[in-house]
Amino acid sequence: MTAMTIIIAVVIFWALFVVGVLVGISVHREATRRRSARLHRAEMAFDHDTIIAGRTPVRGRDFRI
Repeated sequence: MTAMTIIIAVVIFWALFVVGVLVGISVHREATRRRSARLHRAEMAFDHDTIIAGRTPVRGRDFRI
């Protein structure tokens, strides 16, 4: 192996490593955003059920998830 081949291999390795880290960060950020949105929707649904329960008699179907 010549020195040039080793240098190219190292550069390619680090480039792939950096791209992998950036993709991982992006995937993690998207998953966190979806989880936060899902939790927010669940909280809003709970608040809606609480408001309904304060006005009317509570039935089992009022608390569907």
